[in-house]
Amino acid sequence: MSRSLFALPLISILAACGSAADTPPPPAELTDVDLTLTTIADGLGNPWGMAFLPNGDLLVSEREGRLRLVRDGVLDEAPISGLPEDILVFRQGGLLDIELHPDFETNRLVYLTYAKGTEDNNSTAVARGTLSVDGRALEGLEDIFASNVPGKQNGFHFGSRLAWLDDGTLLVSLGDGGGFRHESQNTENQFGTIVRMTEDGAVPDGNPFSGVDDADPYIWTYGNRNVQGLVFDATRGRVYAHEHGPQGGDELNVIEPGTNYGWPAITYGVNYDDSIISEETEAEGMAQPAVKWVPSIAPSGMVVYNGEAHPGWNGDLLLGAMGGPDGRKLVRVDLNDAGDVLGVENLFTDEGISFRDVEVGPDGHVYLATVEPSSRILRVDIAD
Repeated sequence: MSRSLFALPLISILAACGSAADTPPPPAELTDVDLTLTTIADGLGNPWGMAFLPNGDLLVSEREGRLRLVRDGVLDEAPISGLPEDILVFRQGGLLDIELHPDFETNRLVYLTYAKGTEDNNSTAVARGTLSVDGRALEGLEDIFASNVPGKQNGFHFGSRLAWLDDGTLLVSLGDGGGFRHESQNTENQFGTIVRMTEDGAVPDGNPFSGVDDADPYIWTYGNRNVQGLVFDATRGRVYAHEHGPQGGDELNVIEPGTNYGWPAITYGVNYDDSIISEETEAEGMAQPAVKWVPSIAPSGMVVYNGEAHPGWNGDLLLGAMGGPDGRKLVRVDLNDAGDVLGVENLFTDEGISFRDVEVGPDGHVYLATVEPSSRILRVDIAD
């Protein structure tokens, strides 16, 4: 059993990187019930993304290149067939996010992101296929997009979160490639960006850099580091994304098309050897985060919660955290009616569990994918 013990404001910035003028929001109001975690499935290997089918079945991607089915609380022994044959399982790369098409109930289309290429030249791809009626095969799978990240090496920072907008277009986050951080300020390629595409992978109307000389027409935002949480809040009409900072400087941002989010020209983090990346934490024409974490929490999947199981959380963001001195927890970001941050509450801090993904099931319950030697799918319940 775990009580939500801590409610924290924005974390204070390290003296070397921050500003005394920072004014954090107040703590979120504490969740007023005791919470517990119930194991739904175990024996998974590095789960990365989850997607619920309308009937309550759960698809879970494993970074090692497997897609698994959880049905009636039982993990199918055999992985789902029909996945790409060229998944690059290397360092942070592999099979990554999964999302259903908004009209899945009629077309049964499933979208996947994965790393492809070689250890010396790799990219993030988006593939699309049709899930069989029995849920155990992807049929007709094909790539619809591969990121424009020339010469990307080292197997780091693939981004890879997917989010549908209400106009039927798809947002895809793409990391800065680790050693290519300065390319995040270069709109001629897709390092450190969020891109927007049609359901078929084409450039849609209305992208901010379409028609701009030398700019990549897919780009929706740039100056991002490694976005691994991305959601569209249909009620408020807002997009939220969070991204990994280096050592410190994890960020939650409100996403606006054409916006520069500053990496690495401005940052609240430092290199892993404590050397300075940038002396600046803000600059004209570059957006400031809605929430920043120093030290890092290694944020992962994220959802907007709406459901009957936890009515006090309705309209709030829930995001997983995987590590760092202040990580390994579930984070609730309390939002007001306009979608602005009121405060932050940390949940399950005593369990010491790293949470890779967060989803809301058709039953209104919150489900968490863990990062453990034998990973699990957990459900958040109210304790008796």
